[in-house]
Amino acid sequence: MDECEINEIVESRHLDELTGLHNLTGILDHLQGHGEFSASEKSIIVYLNVMNFKAFNQRYGFLGGNQYLKGLAEEIQSIFKEELVARTSGDQFIILANSLDEKKILKKLSDLRAGAVKYQKGLVMRIKAGIYKADGTEKDPVVMVDRAKIACDDIIRVYDKDDNIYSEELNKKNELRQYVIDNFEIAFKKKYFKVYYQKEVRALTGKVCGYEALARWNDPKYGIISPGIFVEVLENVRLIHKLDIYMIEQVCSDLRDDIDSGFAVEPISINLSRLDFELCDIKAEIDRCRKIYNIPKNLLNIEITESALTSEDNFLGEQIKKLRRSGYQIWMDDFGTGYSSFGNLKSYDFDMIKIDMSFIREYEKNKKTRVILAAIISMAKELGIHTLAEGVETKEQYEFLRRIGCEKLQGYLFGTPKPVESFVREEDCSFENCEDFAYHLYYDSMGDINFLGSTPLRPKKMQVFNNVPIGIYEMEGDHITFIYINDAYKNFLSSIGVASMKQANKRNRNAEIPEVRKIVEASHKAEKARDKRGEIDVIVNGCVINSKVRFLSRQGNKSAFAIVSRNVTLHSDDKKSENIQVAMAHVFNQYFRVDLYDQDGTVENIFLNGDQLAIADKEMDAKEAVKIYSDKYLIKKDRARFRKFYDISTVHDRLKATGGDYLVDYYHSAVSTDKGRMQMYMILPFYYNGRWKYISCCRFADEIDDEHLY
Repeated sequence: MDECEINEIVESRHLDELTGLHNLTGILDHLQGHGEFSASEKSIIVYLNVMNFKAFNQRYGFLGGNQYLKGLAEEIQSIFKEELVARTSGDQFIILANSLDEKKILKKLSDLRAGAVKYQKGLVMRIKAGIYKADGTEKDPVVMVDRAKIACDDIIRVYDKDDNIYSEELNKKNELRQYVIDNFEIAFKKKYFKVYYQKEVRALTGKVCGYEALARWNDPKYGIISPGIFVEVLENVRLIHKLDIYMIEQVCSDLRDDIDSGFAVEPISINLSRLDFELCDIKAEIDRCRKIYNIPKNLLNIEITESALTSEDNFLGEQIKKLRRSGYQIWMDDFGTGYSSFGNLKSYDFDMIKIDMSFIREYEKNKKTRVILAAIISMAKELGIHTLAEGVETKEQYEFLRRIGCEKLQGYLFGTPKPVESFVREEDCSFENCEDFAYHLYYDSMGDINFLGSTPLRPKKMQVFNNVPIGIYEMEGDHITFIYINDAYKNFLSSIGVASMKQANKRNRNAEIPEVRKIVEASHKAEKARDKRGEIDVIVNGCVINSKVRFLSRQGNKSAFAIVSRNVTLHSDDKKSENIQVAMAHVFNQYFRVDLYDQDGTVENIFLNGDQLAIADKEMDAKEAVKIYSDKYLIKKDRARFRKFYDISTVHDRLKATGGDYLVDYYHSAVSTDKGRMQMYMILPFYYNGRWKYISCCRFADEIDDEHLY
């Protein structure tokens, strides 16, 4: 074997067979000064890691994966032409740059990501880069590469950061990671791990409706070690299941204490890692802990971080189905941070999505965020998925999320996470501040309503619509109370002279108002109806209102309803509005006079269809007008009874006595040409702009087809 052949063999050992690039051995050899690309004080080492490559392999197979890697290798070489490029293993690459500064490298990395898209076949595959800048103090090439890798690994789970430069701070962070590995078992034995609970609040009511259990490591050397450190480390060394089982057991123990205390008990959500399903039978562990402490399934919710999911992961999908089938709610945590958020909604069944706090952080700075949040919540409702927003810190954020229909909220506005011993049960766990668990499904049913949809009361058919006026109200007995209205419903209320939800509720407490009684009746009918729906037309403050109601749920003596209303009077081009106007004109034409009385004791004639004079063509004292009218148009023996009948101050008492909505009486005409004809007089009360008014209608009795009149 000649020297040339020997050199070829040596060279081949330094090359990656798939891409033709140097392999790890080859680049380390150069870093040690055995080639033209040896490291110097100006060298920069870049460590690349391709995210989501496993999903690519699962979808397109190993041949497809190899084609991607070869294409990416060519792209890296074409952009970093003067630098040494190596593929270490799998989807990791190293670049040794001697001729570029940091700024140029970052620009080329940006170009690389843009160029690599053509190989991804529509799958999102972000390329993370860790950068180590040599300064001459470190001579060991393995350490240099390792530092670039440390910088890269540090941002693997950070969705909005693709480049990371190594620093001493990162080195300390890495030392802490090693400390976690070395001291994990000790922390367990000495109970350094604690469960902290953070409140989840129902947006509609403002009451606590659940908690999230969060792991905290209180270490004697480092103090509180961030879960961002120890969770990642425990996943990397495949010990995370031990922590999660410990958390489940502690949560069940705390729940049992709460149940036995007699205070309000709320469901607790626990976080599971994808590895929990691989390293143990996590469902069996949950069931075991639950049975030890006799905890119902509906008091435990399972959270799975979105980053743990891929649309191709059949194994995890089956595990989620198994948990849901056995009665546990499954929540997707950190929605919106992963590579395929919407794909995951298609591939997995979730009961709740927790919208990541990054959206809320951008709420005030970026108006687009508000549109995106509204779209996410609307979409979730169309899919039958409940919503919770994380990171709520201001009242303004709370009101916005409530307005667009987000059901639950979590964040520092409602309190920081704290251990169970820091809760003051008399205050934190009182029924005044916490939701009665018996009402959970009741309020969840309200969350099904899409406040941003144009047909929110229809069955879900995976269609998208626009905004309409919608409200949610509770009915206790015959008492109606709105607990939510969207902006469109506020505008609707304004159009009928009702300034706010508070004013509407004040009006709804007056059971004497006919339209309120009619809505109550329609609600009762909807609850009993097969399709749980009802429709009603009423007149409010002179406006014709069409409302559709849908029964949502009942708990105890409370029933919940959704209502969609529109002011038909405003829709002049609406056929129904036109028909109403025509019908009202014909109704008026059936009477020879119509007068309008006011609760202040005045009366005004508003319609005259005959020979009678308009005694009150302008507002005048009602008693005086009634006396003038009776003296002029009624026979003498009927006048006193007529004046008593038109005593407006007694109308409501008489209605209560009869149980009717209007009063009717009959009197004889004194007009000579009428020859004593019997006349029917009717008083119909209605509520308008905060005051009672009374319509008085008069017609001849013999024009009414009723044999019982005489």
